[in-house]
Amino acid sequence: MSDEKSAKKGLWDRTYQVGVAVRDLDQAISFYERLGIGPFTEGPSAHSVMRKVYGEDAPDTRVSGKIAQMGNIEFELLSPVAGRTVQGDFIDERGEGIVHICGYTDDLDSDIEEMARLGFEIISQGEFDDGGKFAYFDTREVGGVVLELFQTGSSWG
Repeated sequence: MSDEKSAKKGLWDRTYQVGVAVRDLDQAISFYERLGIGPFTEGPSAHSVMRKVYGEDAPDTRVSGKIAQMGNIEFELLSPVAGRTVQGDFIDERGEGIVHICGYTDDLDSDIEEMARLGFEIISQGEFDDGGKFAYFDTREVGGVVLELFQTGSSWG
């Protein structure tokens, strides 16, 4: 049996979203709508009031995002607009593609502590104008995919 630490049971049971980093949001929307995915609506990125990237305050960092439902999966297209972003770095290093998988949480602060206990640092985090918040964890070591946790705010039913 391994001595390696494992995440608490159920941490990722409420995974709901796949995020794709793209250079041109409008072009990506047109492409996916041709495939029958959509309609796309504004994502939560537009409502960010605080953001840190790689541990540094990033008030001028902006990411534009649009979301669409694909059955039980939320499909998010993300395009870097200003400042250094995880999505921009992903595109620079790997090209366009799946950048993150996201799950809901009811206690992001506790889950941040859990991920830190496992040795996974936050590479981006933020808060939204409705009190919601998110954290991207550096899980890129295998597969290059970032895992994100999202705690909803008051505008989510």
